Amino acid sequence: MSLTTKTNKLAALPLAITAALTTPVLADNTEQESSVEKIQIVGKTSNTEITVEQLENYIANDLEDIFRHVPSVTIGGSLGVAQKMFVRGVEDTLLNVTVDGAPQASTLFHHTGRLSIEPELLRSVEVQAGAGEATAGAGSIGGAIRFKTKSADDLLEAEQTFGGLVKAGYFTNGGQKQSLSLYGKVADKVGILGSFVKAKRDNIEDGDGNTIPGTESDQSLAFIKFNAQVADNQELTLSYENREEDGEFPKQTNWNPLATTAFTQTWLDRETIILNYTANISDFVNIEATIYDTESELKRELYTWSGAIKTKGFDLRNTSQIGEHTLTYGLEKRTDTLLAQSYSDSFGGIFNEEGKVAGLYIQDQWQVLDDLLLSFGLRKDSYELDHCGVKAVWEKVDGKWRTKTDENGDPVTSSAAYAMPKQDGISKNLGLVYNLTDNLAFSAGYAEALRGRLTTDAFVVGELSQGLNTELQPEQVKNKEIGLEYNDGTLIFELSGYQSDIENVVFDKFKGGTFYENIGTLASQGVEIVAGYQADNFQVVLSYNNNDVVLDDAEFNWPDSNSDSGFSVVKLNGVDLEAYEYGHLGNGVGDSINLNFHYEVNQQIELGYNFNYVQSLDNVNVFYRSIELGWVDELNTINKPSYKVHDVFVKYQATDNLTFDFSVQNLLDESYLSHGSVANYGHITGYETVVGIKEPGRDIRLSASFKF
Repeated sequence: MSLTTKTNKLAALPLAITAALTTPVLADNTEQESSVEKIQIVGKTSNTEITVEQLENYIANDLEDIFRHVPSVTIGGSLGVAQKMFVRGVEDTLLNVTVDGAPQASTLFHHTGRLSIEPELLRSVEVQAGAGEATAGAGSIGGAIRFKTKSADDLLEAEQTFGGLVKAGYFTNGGQKQSLSLYGKVADKVGILGSFVKAKRDNIEDGDGNTIPGTESDQSLAFIKFNAQVADNQELTLSYENREEDGEFPKQTNWNPLATTAFTQTWLDRETIILNYTANISDFVNIEATIYDTESELKRELYTWSGAIKTKGFDLRNTSQIGEHTLTYGLEKRTDTLLAQSYSDSFGGIFNEEGKVAGLYIQDQWQVLDDLLLSFGLRKDSYELDHCGVKAVWEKVDGKWRTKTDENGDPVTSSAAYAMPKQDGISKNLGLVYNLTDNLAFSAGYAEALRGRLTTDAFVVGELSQGLNTELQPEQVKNKEIGLEYNDGTLIFELSGYQSDIENVVFDKFKGGTFYENIGTLASQGVEIVAGYQADNFQVVLSYNNNDVVLDDAEFNWPDSNSDSGFSVVKLNGVDLEAYEYGHLGNGVGDSINLNFHYEVNQQIELGYNFNYVQSLDNVNVFYRSIELGWVDELNTINKPSYKVHDVFVKYQATDNLTFDFSVQNLLDESYLSHGSVANYGHITGYETVVGIKEPGRDIRLSASFKF
């Protein structure tokens, strides 16, 4: 095995793929895919890809495991349904996240995460940190995450027409998982893959040996995928996925439950259908088309509430090679339909929102000189949003819910309907890669991206009665990146710096209810360094990630005894972001160091070690919003202690068909709260319950897989 080599220096995946890799990406496979999305110039040195080998080595079980060794990504929350992702401190709600090209849109419940993915299905994961090319998709103001699933061809051996994979895993601090995959060729060029995964998650223990109640759940997934080579140069895939999870969780699923915390039954379900088509006809016609229909639903006994989001749309693009120019251009369109309903006395009602976004884009990769590649592009996006709802007071009569009536017998309801003014704009990007020598390359880029008003968090959509903010402006990001990378096949070194400013960032609840307004500029800046060495049978990679995420140009209405109104407007820069107060925006993640070692003992045995150190964040100011809302009189501070996590794995290929994977996550049983979680406010009077969920303590994992 080898570190990523660049058979075509300007078209291969960025070298940052090797950052935190447990198993390297093979350059040959990369070149064969020839996906336009892989040609990234803006942020080239800080993009990352995660491979299936990495997920298998450490026996990945959830989002935290998937991104455990990626320096720019932080996962908060040890409960699967509550996990939230932060890329450079920016929450995943500001990223364009797709599964085989299908966007994962909106949020169903603000204390839960919006992403759920089964690692068993994944062929690769691509992380584009920060806004980039015009092909990245609508609303990619914080970057893009692309999950790609397996097909039958990924599992079939040469000359094999049918096969299967049986897998069973046991976790000492997390339960057990079983999966069965069957795959084969139903015709010469038609393949089919079917997978079923069942997992039982037990209540976890933190590093102090304390059980965390409310972290137990049952998960199941059914997946089927057809792929057909309809011609020598055309391929069609059709996939269906159904993922279910249920358990008894606290109301605030991302807070640490107390002895008095009530737990309510919760059900989460997602169904996705995706059709992908590719055709490489000539230099001028290379089509990539994606059509998708996905629906997620969350039901809770809490407030007898349910929320659902249905997303459907398409992305149609073509790539043309014209001389030294590689032009990619296309059209995408998406509709998000949200439905929330509750039979609660406090906020009962039925509410709908429909958001639409359409985009046109073009990106040019211009090989100006043998050693110089320029990239520049434009995209035009247009957003529309309609809202309607009936807010009601419900009562239960003879075991059935009905709308409460007044003295005249009329339903006690109020209705609200509005349409957001159309929001649109043009985004542009410019980048370059220049080969200073055969092994040393310099890259730089600038990118803009725009995002208009999208559908609301389903749980709070009923609180929109305060009305429409006609002054609301679309969010716009300006992302600047610079990088230097060296790779001679044995040594690698990468240095990158970035500054991302999301202007007019949109946030809610500044008026005590759900009222969306522009609150300032979300600024994320930092430096990433990667250094690695490879010998014939081992590699070691050391990475350093520095990040600072704050809110600038933020206006607050603060109490002022010298003002006639009792308030005055203050404008602040450098407002610290914490997940409790700025959910759906960002979270301070600080600096981290990651050391990864991978060693092939022989053809049967591989082993690896990973160390992750996250530096403390001390005296973080909080309660900016709370002062404005009149909840507190002054700012307070919290601390986010540092933590050190050691992970190890051993893979044993017993026979051609039988593989054993053994790993230990958090080897030294560190007791810690991830910087991506809600911080600990417990020392502040009145906020004793605001404490995030600690991460799992030592977890010994054993997995056995048998192929036939």
